[in-house]
Amino acid sequence: MIKYTSAGDSHGEALVGILENVPAHIAVDIKRINAMLSLRQRGYGRGKRMQIEKDKVRIISGVTEKFSDSGTGESLQPENLQPENLLLETSGAPIGMLIENRDYTLNKTKRFFTVVRPGHSDFAGTVKFAFENAAIPSERTSARTTAMDVAAGALLLSYLELFGIEVYFFAERIGSVRAEGALEKGKLTKEAFEYALKNDLLVPPSGDYAAMKAEVDRAISQRDSIGGSGVVVVKGVPPGVGHYGNFLDKLDGIIAHFVMSVPSVKSVEVGTLSDAFLQDGFTGSAFHDALFIENGKLTRRTNNAGGIEGGLSNGEDIVIRVGFKPIPTVLKGVPSVDLSDFSEKRSVYVRSDTCVVPAGTVVSAMRVSLALSTVLSEQFGGDSAADVKANFEGWLSRRRKFWQR
Repeated sequence: MIKYTSAGDSHGEALVGILENVPAHIAVDIKRINAMLSLRQRGYGRGKRMQIEKDKVRIISGVTEKFSDSGTGESLQPENLQPENLLLETSGAPIGMLIENRDYTLNKTKRFFTVVRPGHSDFAGTVKFAFENAAIPSERTSARTTAMDVAAGALLLSYLELFGIEVYFFAERIGSVRAEGALEKGKLTKEAFEYALKNDLLVPPSGDYAAMKAEVDRAISQRDSIGGSGVVVVKGVPPGVGHYGNFLDKLDGIIAHFVMSVPSVKSVEVGTLSDAFLQDGFTGSAFHDALFIENGKLTRRTNNAGGIEGGLSNGEDIVIRVGFKPIPTVLKGVPSVDLSDFSEKRSVYVRSDTCVVPAGTVVSAMRVSLALSTVLSEQFGGDSAADVKANFEGWLSRRRKFWQR
């Protein structure tokens, strides 16, 4: 099973990530990984730290060169061994990744404070490890560390493509402004996703960019922070992925675990349950996604379940709504306590963002990529991309009769 481990602190020298058990011959798209890292940094309302960092992943192990071949059989000729002709693929060995923290190189930032920030890990982390410096626990729980999560998840997008799976995402709500109608019957079109990628709030076509931007600007003017929600949509997962035998193996539970642990995330919802609560007559007959047969294929006309039933995928788009709290570091501070002398004070300000919804949505989407990759690798694992593809296609051929005849 694919396993991901990371290390590194917000103000340390670098972030480090290791992906284990990734099959050989999976394409490694450095440009896509770096584009996703750039997207994480780009969101409107980000702080000055993002003006310092220029995140680029450096892969230090677990990949090998694959020479392009036009079909002439001459790909190994000297004239073809030029950098622009070299592609990368996984070797089957553990993949080591590194992202440097330029802030460490430029500023050698050292932090010490004893007034804890409500909402951050300062207080609880100080208690757990008996620190005198409340800044230490926040080094590892800072959102900065999620840059490596994005790199790992983006690398594994190529693994998901073996199964015909794509991951889309967008910002649904910022403050009190919501992009209504972004999902059509629980689905998101590729066009809507690509539209969202073109603006710095990840707003889909149905959203009001100006109104969402105004929410961020209002928080800035008030020396405050603001939260919201994002949506991740996974397309192409066939029915039957996951497990119902043990609650630890349920697909929705695994996804929720990976996403809930993203900094600032306080809620993870699969499907449209919160929307349904607002409707009159919230009943099972109205909520559950009825089954029909159209042209010899099992279909559904709604996707309220969000693509998962009983801990398994049901063939519909997997829809995950992620709720982000306003970040706990705010310019005007909030009432708190100084642990050094046990006196009441206002929380300290540490360089931070105003709104993390767009960036947090990118991180959540790449955490979903990680989660799905672990599940799929356990169910259809193999030593090489060809092995995985053969295992998956063989399984599909034996199962397709249940949804298409």
